[in-house]
Amino acid sequence: MAELLIVEDELSINELIRKNLSLTGHHCTQAFDGLSAVTLLENEKYDLVVLDIMLPGLDGYQVFERVSGTPVIFLTAKSELTDKLKGLAMGADDYLTKPFQMLELAARVEAVLRRTKKLSQNL
Repeated sequence: MAELLIVEDELSINELIRKNLSLTGHHCTQAFDGLSAVTLLENEKYDLVVLDIMLPGLDGYQVFERVSGTPVIFLTAKSELTDKLKGLAMGADDYLTKPFQMLELAARVEAVLRRTKKLSQNL
């Protein structure tokens, strides 16, 4: 089980992600804006952050700049190649665009956790 932070301002999408990743055995914390996400990241330890870019308060890029050493998957409607390249160049572990398939997101979460060895450390 990994500790995941889901940062998504659309309630229905945030809840969909939380429910599905919880079913795979992960503990999920939800944030709905950039400022809340930064506060949570300053006070808690997470194994992975699923991060939208277009957020109220601080945007996902600004939140990412405050994430130190925590793997991040950008999940966003920003689907232009320049957006993808920017996110990956900043150091994101993965970049997935909306609309997305939940099974693909779950597989990408597992792959990042495997690569970062967070999954095996928490079992």
